[in-house]
Amino acid sequence: MLRSAVIFSLACLLAAAVCTAASGYVLPAPFVAGQMQKHLNLPDQMEITQQLHVYPDEADGKSQGAERLGKTSADPEKVSDPEASGPASFSQTVRYSRPGAYRSDINAPDFSQIYIESSGSQLFVLDGKILEDSRQWYACYKDLFMFSSRPPLVRHLEQLGVDMNISSLGRLNKKTVYVAGAGYPDLSRAQVWFDKNTFLPVRWIVAPAKKTGQQPAFEIRYLDWQRFDDRIRYPGKIEFYENGRLARAVTVEKLDRISGVPASDFDISTVRKKYQSASEVPENRGGAAEEVRRQIEEFKKIYETPTQ
Repeated sequence: MLRSAVIFSLACLLAAAVCTAASGYVLPAPFVAGQMQKHLNLPDQMEITQQLHVYPDEADGKSQGAERLGKTSADPEKVSDPEASGPASFSQTVRYSRPGAYRSDINAPDFSQIYIESSGSQLFVLDGKILEDSRQWYACYKDLFMFSSRPPLVRHLEQLGVDMNISSLGRLNKKTVYVAGAGYPDLSRAQVWFDKNTFLPVRWIVAPAKKTGQQPAFEIRYLDWQRFDDRIRYPGKIEFYENGRLARAVTVEKLDRISGVPASDFDISTVRKKYQSASEVPENRGGAAEEVRRQIEEFKKIYETPTQ
C-alpha cells in the first residue's frame, strides 16, 4: 500500500514537472516590474544628454522605417533602421528627480520645448507658449524610470491600461520575454515586455492595434542597454512607432548622477509664470517644429480613439 502511494506521488510530481517544462513558469507582472527596478539601479537624481531624432511623415503616410517594418505585419522582430529616413535631430537634456519628477529641455535655433511632470501634473511649453493640452505622450517612455518602489509603478501602469494581473511568456528577436498585461501573442491590449534574463524592458505597447493583424497604434522600443557609472542601467536607444512607422528615436550620449537640483526647475507653477497663457498657440513656422506639433496631435488621436 505504501509502495503504491509513493509511486502515485512520484507520478504526480513527474506529470507536474512535464507540464511546467512545456508551458514555462510565468512570474507575476508586479514581481517582474519590481525586479526591473532593482536591475535598473537608478539614482534619485540624474541628468541625461541625448539626441532626439524626429522623422517626417511622408506624403503617402509612410516613412522608410515603415516600409522596413511592414505595412500591416504585427511581427515585432521587423525593426527599421532609424538612420535611413533623414530625421531632424535636436540636442535634448532630461532630468529625473525620483520619485515622480521629470523635466526635458530642447533649445534649437528654430525650435524650443520644455516638458515637466511633477506630482502627477504636467506642463508643456512649445516655442515659448503653453499648450492647452499639456500631456506630452511621447515622454511616457520615462514612466518606467520615474518610480523608486514597486507599488506606485504598478498603479501607474494600470492607470495607463496595462492589466498587471496578466502575465505571459513571449518571444522578441529570438529572446524570451515576460509580457505584462496580455497573453502572448495578443496585441489588442496595452502591455510591457521585459527580457526574461535581465528583467529590463524592451517593448511597451502604449496604444494597441485598432484591428487584428495591424501594427500597434503606438509603441516604444528600449534598445542597446548600457551601463553608466558601473551599476546604472539605461537604454542607449529608444524608438517610437506610430502604426508601424518610425516617428521618433532617442540616442543617449551621457548619463550623470546629479544632486542639489533646484526644486523650482520641477515646479510647474513657477515655470508657468514665465510663459504666456495656455490659450495662446505657437505660430506655425513650418519645418521640424511643425512636424513635432503634428506628431503630438496625431498621437492624441491614436491614444484617445477606442480600439476595436
